[in-house]
Amino acid sequence: MGKNNISIGVDVGGTYTKIAILGKNQKILAKKQVPTQSSLGPRDFVSRISSAVIEMEKLLKAHADGFGLALAGAVDPASGKILFAPNLKGWPNFDFKKAFSKKMGARKFVVENDANAAVWGCYVLDFKKKGENFLGLTLGTGVGGGIVCYGKLYRGSAGSAGEIGHMRVAVGGELCHCGSRGCLEAYAGGYGIIKTARRMLSESPDKGRILSSLCADPNALEPRHLSEAAQMGDVLSQEVWAVTARYLAAGIASLVMIFNPDGISLLGGVSAAGRHLMDPLKKELSQEPFKLPFLRAKIRMTENSDFGCIGAALLALEG
Repeated sequence: MGKNNISIGVDVGGTYTKIAILGKNQKILAKKQVPTQSSLGPRDFVSRISSAVIEMEKLLKAHADGFGLALAGAVDPASGKILFAPNLKGWPNFDFKKAFSKKMGARKFVVENDANAAVWGCYVLDFKKKGENFLGLTLGTGVGGGIVCYGKLYRGSAGSAGEIGHMRVAVGGELCHCGSRGCLEAYAGGYGIIKTARRMLSESPDKGRILSSLCADPNALEPRHLSEAAQMGDVLSQEVWAVTARYLAAGIASLVMIFNPDGISLLGGVSAAGRHLMDPLKKELSQEPFKLPFLRAKIRMTENSDFGCIGAALLALEG
């Protein structure tokens, strides 16, 4: 633990970066959101985030000993560098630990994949560490994930464990953004869900009248429109979530068979679909013939959007 159990968590998103300062008992002392502006490069980012953190600490009259940074991509926790980041051009191999230390002084520094950080935050705060084995799926534009085994994040031999979105759930299926076909993300990620909705809307426009009234232009369609329309009784939107649940269940079923977890949480923006996704998902999973591993795994959904920065801050307090 740090000397004063105060830590900083920074979750780097494509558009905005969230900062949280945690105190004793995982209490959030302060939160802030700033533009990421990744195109300006990692040095500019470090400078702006450091200034924001120092200002927050001054207002709190506190100093954080730990600093956790959550990044989208493959990271090396040992060196504090990001190794591969398709959406952060020019950021790989940048020494964040050295750069932040220059701006903010020496602190315990950790860097983690953003999905791992979010899942860890969910495991600690939402699941309350009830059980040692836990899975989290982050459902946003894409699909990410994190694995907790025996109470610790499982990162794999190369640090890339938890790429749940790139499990194959359909041989030769839809094209995924990673370049492969049939990945879970191509069906349960935001862009995959919208692709399904557009296809179904073109085939059965009468079923989607409420959806069309909310968003007349199919090219502007977003998952939130499907959630709102489903809540209003739109048949087509409800069917889209049911199709999504079918593929999501296929991925989760494989994970349950392999890891036999105590719990599974769905995080991220797509979770706003609520019961329209969860009801058909639970129905699909209830039909699995091999019952034993599914009886133990409690599945739930959370809409907390701060688990990334909270998880990063918590990881900075570990060890």
